[in-house]
Amino acid sequence: MRIHLVLVVLCATVFTFGCYPSISGKVIDAETKQPIEGAIVLVEWTKKHGFGDRWTESYKVVEVVSDKDGNVKIDGCYSPFVEPPDVTVYKKGYVAWSSRNIFPSNEARRDFKWDSGYVFKMEHFKEGYSYDKHENFFSLAINESINSKSKRTIQKAFEWEIKMAIQERARHSR
Repeated sequence: MRIHLVLVVLCATVFTFGCYPSISGKVIDAETKQPIEGAIVLVEWTKKHGFGDRWTESYKVVEVVSDKDGNVKIDGCYSPFVEPPDVTVYKKGYVAWSSRNIFPSNEARRDFKWDSGYVFKMEHFKEGYSYDKHENFFSLAINESINSKSKRTIQKAFEWEIKMAIQERARHSR
């Protein structure tokens, strides 16, 4: 009987690891604390495969847009085999928010937890920031190299900044 209980607890632990329930959150302007309407929140869960020669594949991608009050509801993912989700938030005129790193320093973000009520604080894109570096930061944040077809809303919104990065590179190459 005791072994059965241990097995049940062990199985429950294994199969709930990697399970992320749906959450709600809010996107706000970091300075004014006002809600941001129309911010795109991209969430992606990935799976790692292989030994030695390892590769990552996209498991599930969710894109949602904040409402007039800045609110978002993000569907969860229930699989014991997924990595923690990568979350990216973007709105034109703001720095892309990433659950992994902080722009422009690229230091690791340590304050994000997959909990309801999380507040995504968006910082304005400031004079002196590099569009070229921001484009690179954004590409890494959204795992652009995998499953890009499921990320069209956020990629389309970011096109303006890509044009700005191209212009910036052209100015610096003269």
